[in-house]
Amino acid sequence: MAAAMGMDTVAWRDQFGQIPPNEALVHSFVLWLLADLFDSMAERPGAIDRMMRETFDAMAAEHS
Repeated sequence: MAAAMGMDTVAWRDQFGQIPPNEALVHSFVLWLLADLFDSMAERPGAIDRMMRETFDAMAAEHS
């Protein structure tokens, strides 16, 4: 809802307090499903993993 309204999603979620373990588990499943969808669309297993690693490596290099 927050993202659809153009709001900061992290700030929106933070207003409800600490994330309980059962909610964190749901977030993990959603991320896994999105990664699987991206890999399927790219027709390359592990594509999102490689892209994220490259992104984080580039960000780390900028701050070194």
